[in-house]
Order: sequence, then C-alpha cells, then structure tokens
Amino acid sequence: MRILHLIARLNDGGPVRVLAALAAAHRAAGHEVRILAGACGPDERDVGDELLPGLVERVAGLGRAVAPWSDLRALLALRARLRSLAPDVVHTHTAKAGALGRLLCRSLGLPCLHTYHGHVLHGYWSRPVHAALALGERLCAGNAWHQALTPTQLIELRDRHGIGRRQRWCWLPPPLPPVRPRAAAWHAALPTDRPRVLWLGRFAPVKDPGLWLEAVAVLHAIRPVHAVMCGDGALRVAAEAQAARLGLSATWTGFVPAAEALAAADLLLMSSRNEGLPLSAIEAAGAGVPVVAPAVGGLADAARWGVIHPAERTPQALAAACAAVLAVPRPRPHPLALALASPRLAGRYLDLYRRIAGCASSP
Repeated sequence: MRILHLIARLNDGGPVRVLAALAAAHRAAGHEVRILAGACGPDERDVGDELLPGLVERVAGLGRAVAPWSDLRALLALRARLRSLAPDVVHTHTAKAGALGRLLCRSLGLPCLHTYHGHVLHGYWSRPVHAALALGERLCAGNAWHQALTPTQLIELRDRHGIGRRQRWCWLPPPLPPVRPRAAAWHAALPTDRPRVLWLGRFAPVKDPGLWLEAVAVLHAIRPVHAVMCGDGALRVAAEAQAARLGLSATWTGFVPAAEALAAADLLLMSSRNEGLPLSAIEAAGAGVPVVAPAVGGLADAARWGVIHPAERTPQALAAACAAVLAVPRPRPHPLALALASPRLAGRYLDLYRRIAGCASSP
C-alpha cells in the first residue's frame, strides 16, 4: 500500500510523534510511506529529520500561519505532488494540512483520512472566529473520513460541530512507544529538597501557561515546590516574567526530550483550555509520573481511564489536586501506555486505510 501523510509542520509535539510511530510500523510491515510537510515557525524546533529520516519531502509555502499567497503556492505544489504520487490513501494531520488535503483529495478523487490531534474550534479565539472555523471545517470535510483520538473528541466534533458524515467517523488512540525516563546533565542543578512540578509542551495560549503559574504559586503556599519548565513558544518570555513576579523557584530548559523531562519530575501539571489527547499525559502516566489536569476535550477520557487526576480549571482547584497527589506515594506506570505500544494498534490503522481505499467512491 502506498501511504502518504500530509502535515503542516513537523514541530516537536504530539502529531509528529504519532506520525513517526505509524510510519515506522507501516514501513516495517512492507508498505511505502511518504510524508509531505511544510516549515516550522521561527519559535519552533523542527524534528522531521530526527524522527522521520529520509521520508520527508518539504512543500514550499506550507506552514501553520494563514498566509493567502503562501497557501495558494502550497495548494498548487500539493496538487502536483498528489497527482504524481497517486497514493492509495492520504492521511492528513493538523488544521492547515487537513483543510488543503481534504479539498485536494476531493477534487482528485483520492481516498482521504483526516486525524484531529486536537482542534482550534474553541479555546483559542473569540466566538465568531470559532464559529467561522467550524463552518470552514464542515465545508472542507466533504466525503473524507475523519478520526478522533478519544470518544469525547469524536462526539464533540461530529455531533456538536456537525463535521463530516456520521458513517465516516471513527476513533482510534495513537500508537505511542513508551517513554523511559533517563538522566541528563541539567538535572544536577535541580533542587532536591522539594517536589518538582513539570510543565511539558508549547508556551501557547491554548496551553494557558499563565494559569499554570498561578496554580503553582498557590501550591507553593501550601508546600514548597520547584517548577521545571520544559518547552518553548511565543508566550515563554511572558511566562518567565510572570514567574519572576510570583517569586517562583523555576528551571527553564527549552525543548528537551520527554524522557529527560519526566526523569526530573515528581508531578506533571497541565492547565489547557482544550486538548485532543495530549501524549505528554500518556507518556507521564506510563513512566509512573502522576498527572493533574482539567478534564477538557480528550482529557475527559483520560480522567475516566485513570490517566490523570482531574481538577477544575482554576488555580485553587489545580493546586489542591497537586497537593493531594504529592502527599501519597507515586503510582505504578499506567497500563494504558503498554496498550498504546502494542503492534496491533498500528495494524488497526492499516485496516482503516484499506477500508477507506476500498470505498473511496461510496456515499
């Protein structure tokens, strides 16, 4: 089978790790895998060559930001490559690539699956903007297939926002190799006399680093803690200034491997406004690092599965949940992480690809 993945950018985050796991498993099973990708932003680290060596073809003009001329350039380039490569199935990831890819596949008659690793239909902008984005998603959906990473996300996108055809929706969790915590040189500078609370991810509005820091400040008043800030992004400078105003003890690392970040943590705290299924939560739970997070989006499913300790999205509630978790022994690695590492999960994606490719022209 010729499988083509389309993604706007290969920044250090969940979608590229899912893509790398799928590509590795499907290539090992003898299938041809190609990846078309755009460029990362100036504040992002591109991990394409590191995680997907030899598989990535860059598409000029493709990226995260909305830029009409660049988007038109990318659309024309993608159309030419899709016609030339003639894949058996196109699997799109992220909003920009999903919109362009589904429109092009419809016009070219190619079978298409779009995965919602998350979405921007709430938690990012004002209500009118979110309404316009939801309308755009419904227009792009056409006869493509759609996949959510959790049941709650599927219900929200399919039923609440009315995206796509009901019979062409499915949910599959992402294949995810377990993360084994490992020591790093920067750990030597961390304090050992207090628990370490971890931020792991992008400093972006939807992750709400401001709320995270307020929650840690409240927690610090209950018991002294140290903040370990692993990640980067547009809001990092503002977050550093806020941490200084709050008088927090913190270490700022930039992007580091999850294995190093988790080895430095006693607790992972999340403060997101919206999530798909954050791999950092699964990876932490699989490594025996407890997770406190609000039950928003796919995190509601993670709460039901016992992956996270849910709390209301307020500084006081998050801090209280953290204090309660830190007062008891650390848990064992969560079994869900082992289930996501099963080779059978990648096989279920192949079964879905075959189903999509076999009924591309059906209603």
